[in-house]
Amino acid sequence: MEIKFERFHFQSGLRSPLRGFEPILVPTEIRVDPLTKRRSRITTLSLPTKGRLDLSRMAEESKGCFFCPDNVLLKTPQFLEEIIPAGRVQVGKAVGFPNLNPIGTHSSVIVLCQDHFLNLNQLTSSIYEDALLAAIEIVKRTMAFDPKVRYWQINQNFLFPAGSTILHPHIQVIGDPMPTNEMELLLNAGSSYHQRNKTLYWNDLVQIEKQLGERYIANNGKVHWLTSFAPIGFNEVCGIVEGHKSVTTLVGEELLSLAQGIISTLKYYDGKDLNSFNFSIYSVSGEPAHQLLIRIISRTPIQPYYPNDWTSFRVFQSEPTSNIIPEELCREIRSFFS
Repeated sequence: MEIKFERFHFQSGLRSPLRGFEPILVPTEIRVDPLTKRRSRITTLSLPTKGRLDLSRMAEESKGCFFCPDNVLLKTPQFLEEIIPAGRVQVGKAVGFPNLNPIGTHSSVIVLCQDHFLNLNQLTSSIYEDALLAAIEIVKRTMAFDPKVRYWQINQNFLFPAGSTILHPHIQVIGDPMPTNEMELLLNAGSSYHQRNKTLYWNDLVQIEKQLGERYIANNGKVHWLTSFAPIGFNEVCGIVEGHKSVTTLVGEELLSLAQGIISTLKYYDGKDLNSFNFSIYSVSGEPAHQLLIRIISRTPIQPYYPNDWTSFRVFQSEPTSNIIPEELCREIRSFFS
């Protein structure tokens, strides 16, 4: 297998006012993603957290939104009868319906629970298991109606730093007949790797990361969890679902493993006083070199003197930054997966 972990070390010299203006060297590490060859910067200096911000007042003031129990079945759209005759999908407390402001050919929202707001430590694996079951039902029924839609993303934007406009916990399910930029990058690179090596990159990555033991967190059945060598965001955790390319083939045990891994990651974030995150599941049908993948990153928490983590480096230079070394993240988060 041809998986290379390339890294470059740089140092910036300055006289620090934090140390009486003594000369110091501040390191920066640039890593190259083994698959896509995208570079990522890792810095070890960051602003300290200001502690937990009480969001109870914000939650109370925004209660009664469209996603709350009294409104969700009255004020949200319904699917076309040809796709879902009942109009909406309900699994446990999860409720799925079309997005009133779609961002794709088929764009849906799934409300996770009846609670208007939950902190990260209040979210549960059963909440995500029901939501994922609802998402799978939407994907299956939509693909039966529109077989050209093979590229699906299941996303969560939690709180405003992550891009959410509604406090009530929810995820989005988006399907298109063409891949997103990131999907295309992963698919093209994965296909090239498969042609050269006659193996799946993601299977090889799991094997080598297990051997190295530096970034491999744990596995729960067919779901393998690891930290990314060249992260695309802060505290990035990846889940690779062995033997699956689309969410449509997932069964109960694998869904539970996926949900438990999400919750384990969120518990770690909560312990670090983080309160905002994104995740995305990449689900593609008919691509032999693809493997079902989830990525989870934390966002700068809502706090006084909020510093946005989406800087010119990411927007204009297409070079992600991270403030923790992936190997350290792996050591810290392992206990949350046990």
